[in-house]
Formats: sequence, C-alpha cells, structure tokens
Amino acid sequence: MNSVLLTANVIIRYFTGDEIAKKFLEPVIYGGLNAYINNIVFSEVIFIVIKLLSRKKAYELKESPETVKSILKTMDYQLQFVKEYFTELEVNDEIKEQAIKITRDYGLLPNDSLIVATCKHYSINTILTFDKDFKRVPWLKVIP
Repeated sequence: MNSVLLTANVIIRYFTGDEIAKKFLEPVIYGGLNAYINNIVFSEVIFIVIKLLSRKKAYELKESPETVKSILKTMDYQLQFVKEYFTELEVNDEIKEQAIKITRDYGLLPNDSLIVATCKHYSINTILTFDKDFKRVPWLKVIP
C-alpha cells in the first residue's frame, strides 16, 4: 500500500489529538505514503473544524456569518496541514455517475459514495477512515 484516500473523520481526529489518528497519519507526514482527499473531504474537514472551534451547530452558524468568518481566520494551521499533506483529487462527471451506482449497490450516503467513486476512478483501493459504512464495499480495503 503506497496510496490511500482519507475521510474527514481521520483528519478531524488528528486535529483533536486522537492517538490512533496520529499513528495512521505518521506515514503520510513523514513520507512513504501518498495521501489523497477529494473536495467532499476538504469541505467536511473545514465545516467540522468551524463547528468545533465555534461550538455552534450548523443552523446556528448559518445565522452567524461573522462567527464563520472569524473562525476561518484562526484556521491557518488546519488549512495548511490539509494542503501540505493531502493531494486533492478532482471529482468529475464520471465520478458523479459512478457515485450514484455505488449508492444503489451499497446503500452509502451520497458524500460517502462520492469518496468511494473517487477511489475507484483513481485506482486507489485503500481508504483510511473510522466510518464502518465503507466496509460494505468489497473491493475497498478499509483501515483501521
């Protein structure tokens, strides 16, 4: 295994000091493992970090754009970390079509299906996630 796609929960847990997430990201940070995300994962990471730092629910943030802008100004570390260690793969029309099929076949929610379809499109057969739903996809190796 030299390439892996990550879901947002691994990155978020790394940011919160989770030892398991730290262990799994060490090969990414210190070299030896190519790590990928897509725009879905990028968006989820940013959104969850904003929620965690603001301690507000999504509906509260929608009503408080100043809070969102203020929190984003404090997120330099998180944004730089994602840009430095993860290559973002484009989600194209073919991936979107494949995601619909994956939702039909495995019952995954749309964002998860887009992540799986991204793996398939770019020939990545390993995913690093704490989400057990991905284990429904028989050709995808799920770590941990």
